[in-house]
Amino acid sequence: MGLRDAGVSNWATSVTKQTPFLSEAALSDALYLKVLNLILLPTEQCNFRCTYCYEDFEAGKMRPELVHSIKMLVDRRIADLQAISLSWFGGEPLVAKDIIFDIAEHVNLRCRETGVQNLGGHLTTNGYLLDIGTVERLCAVEQRSAQISLDGLGAAHDRSRPLASGKGSFGRIWDNLVAIHNSEHDFHVGLRVHVGAADLAETENLCREINRQFGGDPRFTFHFRLVSNWGGANKDSIHPMDEELGRATVKQLERLLTDIPNNCGQEDDVQYICYAAKPNTWLIRADGRVGRCTVALNDPRNTVGNLDERGFLRVDKEMLRPWMAGFKDIDSQLLSCPYTGVRKIALSEVAKPIAIIKSNHEALVYPMNQTPSASGA
Repeated sequence: MGLRDAGVSNWATSVTKQTPFLSEAALSDALYLKVLNLILLPTEQCNFRCTYCYEDFEAGKMRPELVHSIKMLVDRRIADLQAISLSWFGGEPLVAKDIIFDIAEHVNLRCRETGVQNLGGHLTTNGYLLDIGTVERLCAVEQRSAQISLDGLGAAHDRSRPLASGKGSFGRIWDNLVAIHNSEHDFHVGLRVHVGAADLAETENLCREINRQFGGDPRFTFHFRLVSNWGGANKDSIHPMDEELGRATVKQLERLLTDIPNNCGQEDDVQYICYAAKPNTWLIRADGRVGRCTVALNDPRNTVGNLDERGFLRVDKEMLRPWMAGFKDIDSQLLSCPYTGVRKIALSEVAKPIAIIKSNHEALVYPMNQTPSASGA
């Protein structure tokens, strides 16, 4: 984002002289506390049933009390901020469009009132509900980018990414993408092409069509992602592609996308610092739990606190510390994926009570060892 604290920048300069794998900019940006990055799950329900999905869809839609608490969090912090970023995840976030617009409109208004000029927003969405009217409303509140996953053309995509009803989803997603392409909206789409979800020939067909339809439009980018097994209902039937074969396959597919830039050209670069390691980033789930990682939603080690009724992040520092351990010794592996270290913590060490907002007068107890201390966040 380019916004930095002078003290942090000086420290980052001295550190990066000894650690050339990490850039000063990446380190400074990760530690700059005048930036607030919120990853929000307005609902954990989904209109798809992807065959490799790891989510359990147990948590529903954010309650009004929690939406209000998020607004209060922003209101409390905004006087000290230079930038705010809202990232929408799920479930499928657009199943709860009303909540997205409610929060984003509030944050946009507060930014304009207080002079915060850097407001950004991004959705991780399956694209089915991203019609052009929704895009227009999102742009109006500075939510101007989305990542959409595709597995193949037509039936090839529908086999692994069907609607919850079992019906296909590709046709409507593609229509939405074409409508964005044909529009004048300053809305950017990152197409995530899954490798291993369909036969290679089907993935090749998809790449050719993406290049033909969207090539030359600077608002469209792509990257490849190997299908992984992160658990879930179908975990026993998910067989990820061998990594070496996967890299070779990606190189082969990249030759078909000559007119669209790759937005993850440095995916394997050790300079990358994961959002889950950054102290200026917080994940707020649909039930009020506060976490770090969108992949580890079902892991109790991912719950580090909760958002209370007054908009305070109540964080257990002992639960939070492992997620930021990479900064202690500037460990490139832990910085790029702190979950690799967190997974080494025994689950038996995670047995504490954390209160989660259920309504104004009720609390849902989530299993953890001690009441979390109130953080100043």
